[in-house]
Amino acid sequence: MIIALKDCPENTKCILIDSKIPDSLKNRLMGMGWIPGKTIQVVRRAPMGDPTIYLVDSTKIFLREEESRLITVKPIYPAPLSIVEKGTYKIVEFFGGGPRFVERAKTSGLAIGKTIYVIDNVLRGKLTVKIDDRVLRVGRGFSEKIFVEPIDV
Repeated sequence: MIIALKDCPENTKCILIDSKIPDSLKNRLMGMGWIPGKTIQVVRRAPMGDPTIYLVDSTKIFLREEESRLITVKPIYPAPLSIVEKGTYKIVEFFGGGPRFVERAKTSGLAIGKTIYVIDNVLRGKLTVKIDDRVLRVGRGFSEKIFVEPIDV
């Protein structure tokens, strides 16, 4: 799935595909190692969501949302449930959630090692998943903390 860099939550790693940013900024970023095929990690978003800190090699770069929406990337697995496309996945870890998050996930049937099927994910709002014989609507913030890997079925 190819998505805009701005749609990647914290702790996501992805591969840079392309960018439509102005040449002046594009040249500066390329000089710091932002070239197609490089791995980018989303480190942290500011409290109000803008700017975001990204890491390429050992270089931290701050980008505003208006710039990061013009950069396309492909997520590296394990990836947050919030950015995967329709398909079958295995939950491999919870990242960024405390004990209450883990307990809430388990009571919903979302546990490490479980297989889930993503029915619908439009990258906005809740996504729909099937786990065991239940269909769940999972909120965006909740799904950003559940990391999954694809399963070939």
